[in-house]
Amino acid sequence: MAHLLADEFFLLAHHDVTGRPRLHPRAVGLGLASAVVGELVTTGAVTVSSGHMWVVDPGAPGDPLGRSVLGLLLDEPAHTAVRTWLAVLSERAHRHVARRLVAAGVLRAEQSRRLMRTRTVYVPVDMNTAAWPWARLSMRLRRLEPLDEADLFLAGLATQTGLDTYLLDGADPEVGQHLAVLLHQMRPTFRDLLVHTGAAVGNAVLSGRA
Repeated sequence: MAHLLADEFFLLAHHDVTGRPRLHPRAVGLGLASAVVGELVTTGAVTVSSGHMWVVDPGAPGDPLGRSVLGLLLDEPAHTAVRTWLAVLSERAHRHVARRLVAAGVLRAEQSRRLMRTRTVYVPVDMNTAAWPWARLSMRLRRLEPLDEADLFLAGLATQTGLDTYLLDGADPEVGQHLAVLLHQMRPTFRDLLVHTGAAVGNAVLSGRA
């Protein structure tokens, strides 16, 4: 079953049985925000260059989440900084992408009560489905295979958010070198998005520890 970029990053960033995040929450949110922007780049609705992003085709096809984000961008044409939009979108990306996966039957929402607070945990319905993005990427990278644009973006997003240690755990050094070569060859708009995502994640996690 094919999923959108943010859906697959969500599955990569959470445990395939418990649904618990593998990363700092800010890193998860920024990664999901970047993946949602990546979906808009893929459809041709948005482009990214030199740390800025703007709408190039308001009528490009998209799902309800993508169209809502596109609406936000169109409402604020003066604001184009990638880092600004990643910060804005990260505040609600987790909730919206999780709901999309619930609607698709991939996750189910469970209430967890701890220290007098109730929170929602999104648990995979099927472990194999949840683990597939990791298994697919890990297998192709370890075999030194080429990646299509979507998988290459996901692998790049893993490196920028800290998921690469999980994705490449135990792999030979040549696997990391192979990925670096592939990332260097990807479309400039995606490279630019990934670079600014990594910078945003680094700053957010450091400020969270301060």
